[in-house]
Amino acid sequence: MNNNCRVGIIGGSFDPVHMAHIKLAECAYRELQLEKVIFVPAYIQPFKKDRKVTDEIHRINMLKLALSEYPYFEVSDIEIRMKGDSYTARTLTVLESEYPDMVFIMGADSYMSLERWYHPEIIFQKAHIACAVRDDSSMDKLKEKEEQYREKYQGTTYFLNMPRTDMSSTDIRDRISNGDSLNGSISENVMEYIKEHKLYECR
Repeated sequence: MNNNCRVGIIGGSFDPVHMAHIKLAECAYRELQLEKVIFVPAYIQPFKKDRKVTDEIHRINMLKLALSEYPYFEVSDIEIRMKGDSYTARTLTVLESEYPDMVFIMGADSYMSLERWYHPEIIFQKAHIACAVRDDSSMDKLKEKEEQYREKYQGTTYFLNMPRTDMSSTDIRDRISNGDSLNGSISENVMEYIKEHKLYECR
């Protein structure tokens, strides 16, 4: 293990994993010249306690299928094994001994609300942040927030030129439930897995 390698960390429910997740990780991997990107499915997302989440074994299996053609992507079940609420600050603290040079990858919406997360000062202490920028219109607000985070937490932010992708796991679940077309939003092997296990009331 090369402990000096720079590693990307991307978290979420991944219920299900879709192509926007893949494109975000790919963008960070290439722009920041990362050694690899680790996908960390949450056990319980603190901001999503009001909805039922698909069993973790299915979410992990779907991630493994979706990432199978990317040798520089892998899945970690660390938050599943730790149980309880999945706090990024806690996860990064545990991963730090193995990966001392981490970049936490996230979308712009999450970045704008990062100060409301559990112990944001620990997140900035343990990792640099890579934030996806989907259009120029949001850049001014993101830059303003970056300055706040730099002053308050001494945090470092990288902005990624992320192609615009209008898709979400919520929308995909609804489309599957309604029997609507997914237009390539998820990989074929993940779709086969969803059908096989009758996830999201697939018809």
